[in-house]
Amino acid sequence: MLEADRPTPAVEALDGVPGDESGDVTVHDDDLEGLLAFRRLDLLLARGVEAARRRYGPEAASDSYRGLYVTEEQAQRALRSPVAEPLVAGRPVAPLVPQWNRIAADNPRWMWLRNRYDLTEVELDVVLIALGPDVDRRYEQLYGYLQDDVSARRATVNLALDLLTTSPSERLAAMRIFAADGPLVRHGIVSLRADRRVDDPPLIARLIAVDEQVTASLLGHHGLDRRLGDACRLVVPGSRTSGVGQAGPDLRLEGLQSLVRSAWGRTPVRLCFHGPSGTGRRRTALALGERLDRQVLLVAGPVLAGDPAAVPDLLRLALRQAELEDALVYLEDAEVLLQMPGQVGPDVLVAALAAHPGVVVLGTAQPWTPSRHQPLGVIGVAFSAPGASDRRGVWRREVGAAGASAAPADLAAVGDQFRLSPRQIRDAALTTAGEAKLRQPPRSSSALRLTRRDLFAAARSQSGHELTAFARRVRPVHGWDDLVVPEEADSQLRELAARVEHRTLVMDEWGFTSRLPGGRGVTALFAGPPGTGKTMAASVIAAELGLDLFAIDLSTVVSKYIGETEKNLSRVFGAAADSDAILLFDEADALFGKRSEVRDAHDRYANVEIAYLLQRMEEYDGLAILATNLRHHIDEAFLRRLHVIVDFPFPDTAERLRIWQSCLPRSLPLDDGVDLPAMAHHRLAGGNIRNVVLGAAYLAAQAGRPIGQAEFVAATRRELQKMGKLLTETGPDPPADG
Repeated sequence: MLEADRPTPAVEALDGVPGDESGDVTVHDDDLEGLLAFRRLDLLLARGVEAARRRYGPEAASDSYRGLYVTEEQAQRALRSPVAEPLVAGRPVAPLVPQWNRIAADNPRWMWLRNRYDLTEVELDVVLIALGPDVDRRYEQLYGYLQDDVSARRATVNLALDLLTTSPSERLAAMRIFAADGPLVRHGIVSLRADRRVDDPPLIARLIAVDEQVTASLLGHHGLDRRLGDACRLVVPGSRTSGVGQAGPDLRLEGLQSLVRSAWGRTPVRLCFHGPSGTGRRRTALALGERLDRQVLLVAGPVLAGDPAAVPDLLRLALRQAELEDALVYLEDAEVLLQMPGQVGPDVLVAALAAHPGVVVLGTAQPWTPSRHQPLGVIGVAFSAPGASDRRGVWRREVGAAGASAAPADLAAVGDQFRLSPRQIRDAALTTAGEAKLRQPPRSSSALRLTRRDLFAAARSQSGHELTAFARRVRPVHGWDDLVVPEEADSQLRELAARVEHRTLVMDEWGFTSRLPGGRGVTALFAGPPGTGKTMAASVIAAELGLDLFAIDLSTVVSKYIGETEKNLSRVFGAAADSDAILLFDEADALFGKRSEVRDAHDRYANVEIAYLLQRMEEYDGLAILATNLRHHIDEAFLRRLHVIVDFPFPDTAERLRIWQSCLPRSLPLDDGVDLPAMAHHRLAGGNIRNVVLGAAYLAAQAGRPIGQAEFVAATRRELQKMGKLLTETGPDPPADG
């Protein structure tokens, strides 16, 4: 501890300085602008030093080890002292000068703290005492002396009570300042920390620490609090990082600007920008900040929610940062906070918003209104994905901005087929233009021209990423000429492709969307034995339309537990919502194999699952195909809900010969003695024939010669063995349903 006969420079500076008429010690008026509060702290500590000398007794002046041990005389004096007696008890204390009104007028940051949290002068003094060591280390020495402990460098609750109260009753009453529901602790202005040398110390022994965000503000430091660095970003109006595109903000911006400008600084405003990702929610929030000439604090909801236990504190810090910067808040992807377990997320968010006096914009996919138990006015603003005509215009603009051009028909086609947001279209245009430039010869002076294939490939790359967790992407490699099906099935498949290609014209421009129930999607059933071309047909349609094809194995989705199948299907369709892909639900027998005739409770629930699948297929804004081997197991009521039903019968001999011929690549070395008509007599479906051709190719490669009849026969034998048949089984074709 400090030796009383050798005071620190800080004590010497206060000791013997002339006092004013009230008897208070005065300090020369040469402190820095905005630091007037520390003059008050110096005077407060000078008064405490004088009282400490009286309390510690005359031996303190000559004891160089005071504060390291306790003498018998000190123990006796402690026993004689009244309980809860403050350090300055027993003497009338004049008001400290400067007073808080003058300090607040000198420093607007102290003014903000006092007014924002309605703090009393004693509470402000507590903050000031705790703040001292963060400004000047001489306060550490003074606090060690006043607390009679050489290692006590920070203010404790006990020291604050010693300095700020003058009687036991006043001291006990002042302890309420440090209660959990008091403004200092409740609002995170200060925290009460345990001394690392003591486990679970009592309240009066806890150290008082000012939150570092509040400290930075009171000292005039600017910038984001370090704890917000991962989740937040301040965007200055007009900066290159503002992200406000040349296309300009939404037409509703004028109304939003008027609303927010009239309420700023007077009434809290909470807005919920809801709609699909990429529809301009963040861009509009940034444009609003730019119109108002205000900074925008971008808060990433998913990052904030990374540590659920820290969400309340981080939310408070983020919103207080916005207050300190006088900024508008945009909470992006706020639904992750609302979807936290139980009511924790909504309650935490509502509590934080209710305490914030400024403007907060929430970005969510779906509208959000707090429950009736959470009174909070939220104004919803809907953002919808652009329609087909708007998408065409965006494609034209963005392709031109990327320094390229494309045929109007191609731009219209990609705008019709892919429901991309403006941001996704911009990214796709930049991507495909960049790839086209790489393909151009060096120093080429020709204009950059994008093909329909370029545009469709770039559009596909913007969506479907979430589906890969639930489905297998099928790479289309076949065309109509490769597909061997009866003429009727071929016509139906081409009509199905035309439905998807022209749905924007028929449903939107011709007005059928408003006349028909359900969505704009197309549903189909492909029925037939395994290997008859159901998956290939879906692949051919995908190639024709330039769309992705995802195959979902229903056998992995169906669950024996009630409700789980619907949950799994909901996840699949949720991931596919904005993909524009063709969905092929393969192995549908896992669901329809339960039969749709109701005989017991299990059949009844199986029908509930089937109905739910068909409902989600109808709502899906794209082509959804069911593939099944058991059409006769499906109730007619379910079949009526499908737009197109295509039967894939087992191929006859002539069709099998066409399949054999289509499976042989042009570059395949083929022996002259190969008899494909003879091979077509074997009862093999198209999938089996493809396996045979590939197996024969490997046998020929191993033998080092062209593929001959022997290789085809050997590979056929292996394939029939897998099916449990003999090579001699070449009789009449089986019935269509296997």
